[in-house]
Amino acid sequence: MAHTTGTRARVQRLTALVAIVLVAVAVGFAFGRVFEGQGATYRMVAVGIASGVAAWALERRGLVLATGVSAALLLVVVAIAVFPSSTWFGAPTMQTLHQIARAASIVGEEARTKVSPAPPGDAALMLAAITAVWAAVFSCYALAFRAGSPLLSLVPPIALVAFADSVLDSFRKPQYGVLFLFAAFALIFADSLRRIQGWGPVWSPPGTHNSLLPSAGRSARRIGAGALVVASLAPLLVPGFGGKGVFDISRFNSSSRLAISPLVRIGALLQDNAQEITVFQIKTSEPSYWRMTALGHFDPTTAQFEQIGEPGIDVDGNAPFQVEGPGAKVAQDVTIRADLAGFPYLVAAATPYQISVDAHWQPAAEALSTTDTAPLDQDASYEVTSTLTSVSAGQLRQALPPPPTEFEPYPQGMPLEIQRTAEAWTHGKTTEFDKVLAIQDRLRTWTYDTAVSYQSNPQGIVDFLHKERGFCQQYATAMAVLLRSINIPARVVVGFTPGSDLGHPGTFDVTTKSIHSWVEVNFGSQYGWLGFEPTPGTGFGDPATASYEDIKVPTTCPKGPSGCTPTGGPTQPTPTPPPTTGRTKGRVNLPHGAGSAPSLGNGGGRNATGLHRLTAPIVFGLLVVLAGVFALAIPLGRWTSRRRRMRRAGREPRELILATYDLFGERAADLGLGREPGETPLEYRRRVEATGWIRVGDLERMTGNVVRAAYGPEPPSADDAIDVAADASRAIRDLRQATPLRRKILGIYRRD
Repeated sequence: MAHTTGTRARVQRLTALVAIVLVAVAVGFAFGRVFEGQGATYRMVAVGIASGVAAWALERRGLVLATGVSAALLLVVVAIAVFPSSTWFGAPTMQTLHQIARAASIVGEEARTKVSPAPPGDAALMLAAITAVWAAVFSCYALAFRAGSPLLSLVPPIALVAFADSVLDSFRKPQYGVLFLFAAFALIFADSLRRIQGWGPVWSPPGTHNSLLPSAGRSARRIGAGALVVASLAPLLVPGFGGKGVFDISRFNSSSRLAISPLVRIGALLQDNAQEITVFQIKTSEPSYWRMTALGHFDPTTAQFEQIGEPGIDVDGNAPFQVEGPGAKVAQDVTIRADLAGFPYLVAAATPYQISVDAHWQPAAEALSTTDTAPLDQDASYEVTSTLTSVSAGQLRQALPPPPTEFEPYPQGMPLEIQRTAEAWTHGKTTEFDKVLAIQDRLRTWTYDTAVSYQSNPQGIVDFLHKERGFCQQYATAMAVLLRSINIPARVVVGFTPGSDLGHPGTFDVTTKSIHSWVEVNFGSQYGWLGFEPTPGTGFGDPATASYEDIKVPTTCPKGPSGCTPTGGPTQPTPTPPPTTGRTKGRVNLPHGAGSAPSLGNGGGRNATGLHRLTAPIVFGLLVVLAGVFALAIPLGRWTSRRRRMRRAGREPRELILATYDLFGERAADLGLGREPGETPLEYRRRVEATGWIRVGDLERMTGNVVRAAYGPEPPSADDAIDVAADASRAIRDLRQATPLRRKILGIYRRD
C-alpha cells in the first residue's frame, strides 16, 4: 500500500493561522456584545486577530520570549485603542503608563457599578476587555500548538463567550455558538494535521481538478457535515434553552441593593436606564445640596479629582465634632430608603457639626461616614445639624484668600490652553469672587448632555472646552481645574441635588437620578469652602448658596462663531442628542474687549498631547534603545540556549553527536534549510546537497556518523564526535557563504 504524502510544514503553519484567526473572530463578535454599538465589537475582533497573529509568528521562539513580546504588543495595542492622545505616534509614553495604571485600579469598581451593555468610551472597562481578549486568544494558540492540548486551549475563549451570554438579557444567540463551534473544529483540525502525517495534503497542487483533496470517502464527509449541523442546532432542542440560569449574574447589579461610590464616574448613573430608586428621604426646613464628600486631590495624568486620604476621627452621637460656625442652624432628619450594600457616607448639608449617631469625620473632605460598629441599614435614620452660611457677594469680594501653602498647587505640565482660557474668561475681573462667577456663568451658557464622553486625561478637558457640552462631573472638573490654573483654590464635591417634595413641603425624596457633582471654592478662614454650580439648566442650583451665587442663566447666545444653547426650560435637565464626533473648530468666545482667546486645539505643542517633560527626541531615543536591546536579546538568547544544550550533552560521544546534529539543523533553518518534520537524516542530506552550496563529503560523513550513533549497536568514539562537530561547522560555513545577506539577517529573528 502506497504511503500517503504528508502535509507540508508550511501548510500546517497556514492552517494553524487560519484556525486561530477564526477563533479570534468568534471571540471578538461574541464578547464585543458587552459594549454598546458595533465599533467596540470590531475593536475586539481586531485585537483578537492581532493577538493570534502574534502568537503564530512567535510560535518557534521560546515561551518566555514570546510571552514578553506579546505583553509589549498588548501595551501598544491598549495605548492606541484606549489612550491614543497620550501616545507619541502610536508609541506609549509615561503618561500612557500612568493612565493604564489608573484605569486598571478602578476596573473592579467600574464593573461592579455598571451594567451591560456598557458604553464603549469607558477606558477602564475597555482596557479590561482588550486585555481579556488578547490573553484568551494568545493562550488558546499556546495551549493548542505549544502544549498540544487543543481541547484545553478552547477553555479561555469559551469563558469570554459564556461571560457575554451571562451578563446580557438576550440569551437566544445561537449564531455566536455556531461561529465559535466552527472555529473550534478548525483549531482541532489544525492540531490533527501536526499529529497525523498520513492525512495527505489539505490543498492540491496548482493545476489539479479539485482544490480540496479529502482523505475520507463521500459517506464519511456526509456524516461529518451532518454531525456539524446537529451539534450547531442541538442547543435549541435542549429543554430550558433561552431560560434564566440558576445563578443569573446578569441581574446582580440591578438587584434591590444599591452601591454608590463617589470615586466612580457619575455618568454611569446618569446614563443608566434602570428604574429610578429612592435613596434617602430628608425632612428639613431648608433644602440644599446634600454632600457626600469633597475630592480635593487632582491627578494630572487622568484629569480626575480624588478624595484626600486622611485618618479622620471617630465621633460620638449627639456630641459636636467641630466648632459651630456663624450662621443659621439647619436640622435634617435623614431616613435611608434603599439597601445601600455597605454604602459608607452619611449625607448632610454643608457645614455639619453634630450628628445623632456614631460616625467617622474626615475634616479635609468634610465627609461623614458610618463606623464598623454602627452601620446603617435600610429604614435606619439619623439627625444631623449643619450651619447655613449667610454671606453676601459684597462680603466675598472683600474676603482674604487662604495662603498658597494651604491648598494643592496647580500641577506642572498641564495644557497651556486651560490656563489661557481661564485668564481670557476672567479678563478685567479684580476679585477672586468675580473670577469664580465669570467662569461659572460662562459654563452655564453651554449644553447639558449625558451622552457625551471624553478622554480621561488633560486633553479631555481641552476637548470639553471645545465641544461646550457635557454633564455635571465634566462641568465641575473643568471649572475646578480652570480656577486652579489661575491660583484660586477649588475642589469637586460629590453628593445629591435637593430632590423633590412630591407635594409634602419639608420632606424631600432623593433618588439615584439626583446624584450630582459641583464645585467648592475656599475663601479663607473667615468663610471657608463655599459651593458654586457650573452645570447648565434651571434644575441645578443649591438653595443654600442663593445669598451670594446669584446664578445667571442667559436667554440669548453670546456673539461668536461657536455660539451656545440657551438654558432654561424644564426643571430637570433633559439629555440632548449626542454631539458629532468631529472636533469643534474656532476660538473660545471672549468677553467684550478681552481680545482674542487662544485656540483650544492641538496647537499647544508638547503640553497639549500630555507628554509633559518627555520631548520627542528623548522618546525617540528611548524607543531606539529598546529596539536595540530587543534586537540583541533574540540572538543572544538563542546562542545561550545552544551553549547550554551542548554543555548538557556532556562528554559522552553519543549524546554529543546527537546534540551537534540537532543544533546543525537549527542553524541551517536560520538560513532557510531546516529539517522538516518526519524527514529522515538521509532525505535531509540529499535535499541540502542538491543546493550545490556545500562541499561533497562533509554532510555525507556527518550523516553517517549520526545514523550510527543513533541506531548502531556499537557506541561511537570521541573521535567520531570531533569529526561530526568539524563537518557540521564546515557545512554551516559553506551554507552561510552561499546565503544572501537578507536571508541571513532575517534568519536571526525568524525561522522557516
